[in-house]
Amino acid sequence: MKRLHGFTLVELMVTIAVAAVLLTVAVPGFRGLIQDNRATSLANELTTAINVARSEAVRRGQIVSVCTDDWEEGWRVEVGGDCDATGDDVIRRWDPPSTNSVINAGDDETAISFEALGGLEGDDADAITFQIHVENCTGDRARSLRVSPGGRVGVERVECP
Repeated sequence: MKRLHGFTLVELMVTIAVAAVLLTVAVPGFRGLIQDNRATSLANELTTAINVARSEAVRRGQIVSVCTDDWEEGWRVEVGGDCDATGDDVIRRWDPPSTNSVINAGDDETAISFEALGGLEGDDADAITFQIHVENCTGDRARSLRVSPGGRVGVERVECP
């Protein structure tokens, strides 16, 4: 007698039921993982821009700034502190982050300028802090990025607002 190869209806229904249970458990965990990765990625991009500006200020021996009109619309590193550079004075540009990303700059900062020695511009410069997260984030999936007066950048995980 010839044996047929394949699945029975009962085997197929059990497989679908197990898959549904696994998806129900796994999907909320992936949401948190995605939130965490987006916040980390965004903090890393902003940290990179700040470090590029600082190193270029030291290398060139002049003021270099990270500038934007709105941090959620992207930013650029440029020579000078006026944030009005064009052409060759713009060192690098960053595209806007994903649409559901949120960057809150301390005191509504729109520029971070570094002096030739790598510190923040100004004799009485205070540390600058950014809060970075995705919309509707939960738990400790936000990031706090702090630029010290000496120009060093630190990032830490914080609770979502």
